[in-house]
Amino acid sequence: MCGILGYLRKGSAGQSQLSCEQFNQILSKIAHRGPDHQDFVWFNEPEYQLYLGHVRLSIIDLDERASQPMLFKDRYLLVFNGEIYNYRELKEKLLLQGYGFATQSDSEVLLAAYDFWGETCVEHFNGMWAFAIYDKKRHSLFCSRDRFGVKPFYFYENEEIFVFASEIKALLPFFKEAKLNPKVILPYLARGFLDGGSETFFDGVYRLEASSNLFYDLRGKQKSFQTYYSILLNPLSAKEREIPSSAKELLSLLRQSVSLRLRSDVRVGACLSGGLDSSGVAALASQQYDFGEKLVAIHAKSSLKESDESSYAIEVANHLGLDLHMVEPSFEDFCESLDDLFYTQEEPFGSTSMFMQYFVMKKAKELGCKVMLDGQGADEVFLGYEHYFHNIFKDLRDRKFFLENDFFKDLKTFRYTKEQILEELKKADDAGVAWDVIKNRGNICSRYLCREWLDSYIAPVKTIQEFQKREIFYNHLPSLLRYEDRDSMRFGIETRLPYLDYRIVEWVLALPTEVKFQQGYLKFALREALEISGLLPKSIVWRYNKMGFESPQKLWIDRYRFEMMKVIEGSEIIRDIFFKVDIRRDDFLWKLFSIAKWEKMFNVKL
Repeated sequence: MCGILGYLRKGSAGQSQLSCEQFNQILSKIAHRGPDHQDFVWFNEPEYQLYLGHVRLSIIDLDERASQPMLFKDRYLLVFNGEIYNYRELKEKLLLQGYGFATQSDSEVLLAAYDFWGETCVEHFNGMWAFAIYDKKRHSLFCSRDRFGVKPFYFYENEEIFVFASEIKALLPFFKEAKLNPKVILPYLARGFLDGGSETFFDGVYRLEASSNLFYDLRGKQKSFQTYYSILLNPLSAKEREIPSSAKELLSLLRQSVSLRLRSDVRVGACLSGGLDSSGVAALASQQYDFGEKLVAIHAKSSLKESDESSYAIEVANHLGLDLHMVEPSFEDFCESLDDLFYTQEEPFGSTSMFMQYFVMKKAKELGCKVMLDGQGADEVFLGYEHYFHNIFKDLRDRKFFLENDFFKDLKTFRYTKEQILEELKKADDAGVAWDVIKNRGNICSRYLCREWLDSYIAPVKTIQEFQKREIFYNHLPSLLRYEDRDSMRFGIETRLPYLDYRIVEWVLALPTEVKFQQGYLKFALREALEISGLLPKSIVWRYNKMGFESPQKLWIDRYRFEMMKVIEGSEIIRDIFFKVDIRRDDFLWKLFSIAKWEKMFNVKL
């Protein structure tokens, strides 16, 4: 896990050049991502100037020879952020093809794979990545981002330069001033998420989308994009669709995924909320963990009783024999970390739950756990959120599988009633209703009313698989991955996400809804797999009051409301968005505060 930075100046060497000192200073802005080593290389060609920089967090092969930028065959230069978990298996294949290796790193395997398979090498990878390979012979850049966008890749381009980096803060020095991208405001206010697609809050800064490659012809000064992956829904046999068989296959895939993500030359720990997802990962990891010590687990305890899950985390830790550590952020901790977290996240975010994750990662650093396993992605893959109920029932109804008495009889929910779910189901059939509500309120400046952009978030979908793909690639998961990446890398921690192994995602999305939702339980397929594993208490496997590192948001906002309102009132952006600000809920207050705080933090102009 690391940080990357690339700078291309188009044109002859006689033009204004970026100095090595200047580049290294900018690279230092992301040094927190790689505290173990920092280096860069540069090339002055007749048609261009190119810098490639890297900050390293040493995880696999701690030897200095595995540091980057890495040269291969005196032709390819690599800067790489992430892990190729199946590098050992790929290495065996490449050895048979005559390749030799000077290191034990996955970086060298990545380079050999590119030399052998070319741009299709990414189709062979099981991992998370954002990388750039400079081909000195072809005068080209090949850049890629992993299937689900776990690792970040941002870029900016004008007539003179092309720059890419792991974080936006390393791109901002190339701007005269930071400006707001007005397209993103409405989707953010309507949904609270905004990390799918290529747009960011900063005008001119784009992200390379998940499952995408970027090609840059350095002499021709042309770039192009390619989508190399979409979730494959292979037809399952009748037996595979049955719950006992599907649970066994899923458990096997989960064990394989966790096993791959335990590959490390440094200490590994696990995030443990006490919910099903993180407990499942911790259980499978503790079964395979072989570092001569107990698996460390870290829990963030809420000081608000209704969001306190610590008793569940303790139960899981005692059952599995984990070395459990707890953090309980106070209001004072919240206030003291406010500026650092906004600088860390770089863009507005939808709630204060980010603080809990932030303090978990801070604790991991104190304990010397450079790798942390986490349960991110399980809800989007296994249908785990309660607000998914109306999508589930819509699918069952549309497929003539909907039997109200059966599916509502033992419904396990603590946030929704049957009536609320049916009302949401009715709304889901009414295309455009969300747009009409927003438009008719007449409270938002017209320049922010981007119908096309909002439609990508709210437009109805024909199948539940389409809905899940949108959640994974566009709506929900991308923002959670951004939060996770920034919170962990702020403290030089690598997080690994077993539920986002592409084999698991493809398998689960191919299962019919009635296998994933059974006996009133969301995530039934995952529950069944963990049940037959025998690793967790039944009280955890069949628990349905979902929380997940929830912060005491109500308590914090109540105490900080006056300061938040002062920041909002001083925001030029918010004054431009709204004819009047009507705050009725704490979550909306936080969104406005988040915009205003971000605006001030990065000195953003309209």
